[in-house]
Parts: sequence; structure tokens; C-alpha cells
Amino acid sequence: MVSKTKKYLITTESHEIFVVRRKGNRTIRGFCSECQTEVGLLTLDDVTTMTGKSMRELFGLIENGSIHSIETATGHLLVCLESLSHLDNSKILEK
Repeated sequence: MVSKTKKYLITTESHEIFVVRRKGNRTIRGFCSECQTEVGLLTLDDVTTMTGKSMRELFGLIENGSIHSIETATGHLLVCLESLSHLDNSKILEK
């Protein structure tokens, strides 16, 4: 007697919800998946003003993993303050 084997295909779908909390005008709070905690977040414009780095330099730091970023559903890029604070001061504050 030949045994029949049944195959099941299980498909899963995952969704990520990003919650932004604002305190005052400039501070944004949200969850950084790299730090695994709620952190302060800044826009690229704010980070450029704070550090004196160009957007091109910031994108390089984000791409090589030196600083963490989060892209919102609307396409805005937010930078994790916690990862900025862990950078060597010479890397982030040199102008």
C-alpha cells in the first residue's frame, strides 16, 4: 500500500507599526529596533544642524550602521539619538 503525503504551505505576513510621540516642538520619541528601546529621534535637518555634518555624510553613517535610522510610512527618515550619543565625538562633531 502506498502512503500519501500531504504538504501544507503556510504563509505569514508581518506588519510593523511605528509610533511617534512628541514632547514639545522638537523632541520626537519612538522605538528604535536596533537599540530595542524607546529613544529620542531627530529629523535629518535637525541632525545636520546639531552636528554640522552634511546630509551626504549622515547617509554614509546610516548606511554603514554607525547611526540608526527609522523610515516612517510617509517616507520621512528619523535618526536615533541614542546611536548618535554612542558615536565617537571625533566622528560626529568634527566639522
